[in-house]
Order: sequence, then structure tokens, then C-alpha cells
Amino acid sequence: MSKEIGGYVGVNGQILVILSLILLYGVGGYWLIFEVFGDPEVAWFVKVGLPALVIGVTLLFGTALMQRLKAAKTDKYIDVED
Repeated sequence: MSKEIGGYVGVNGQILVILSLILLYGVGGYWLIFEVFGDPEVAWFVKVGLPALVIGVTLLFGTALMQRLKAAKTDKYIDVED
């Protein structure tokens, strides 16, 4: 596969992954709010722990993504070929 085609495939793959994560987080957030918080039989630690877990994973993913994007801008090996 040529370098040009491989670059487009990689970028398109990253865009699809990010968009699908946004979609899944949106649907998951909707379900979380209306199903878990609306049910009085759900234990308090689930109502506190589940959002904390989702927020924590989101922050970790966002931090890793931002660091990776920042490092890609200054990659000194960008022109190295196999």
C-alpha cells in the first residue's frame, strides 16, 4: 500500500473511531440519565460510581488523545521510511 493511501486510511479510521465513541457516549449518557437515575430501586453507590467511572474513563481517553495529537505535530521521525 502506498504511503499516500495508507495515510488516508489511517486518518479516516481515526475519524470513524472518534465519531463512534461520541455516538456511543451520547446514547450511553441518555440511557444512564433516564434509566439509572430514574429508577428508585438502584443503589446509591451505583448512582455515584457509574458516572464517576464514565467521567474518569472519558478524561483518561481525552488526555491520552490530546497528548498523542500534540506529539504527532512534533514527531521528528515523520519523514523516516521503511
